[in-house]
Amino acid sequence: MTDEPESLDYLWDGTEEGWVVLTSKLGLGLGTIYNTETHMALILEDEAEYVRVLEAMREHGRPFLD
Repeated sequence: MTDEPESLDYLWDGTEEGWVVLTSKLGLGLGTIYNTETHMALILEDEAEYVRVLEAMREHGRPFLD
């Protein structure tokens, strides 16, 4: 087993289709990482990693939906 974290590039590089960020007009939280094809949300327990993933998704043009 390795201590290296799993690569999350698939969330923004097109390897896996359907990944978006669901946001709230109420400003609750930073958003939910969600797959529109599988209808599954991804939960990241490490808040710093969560913020980095959201930034990468935004930089790579993944949709942020209200």
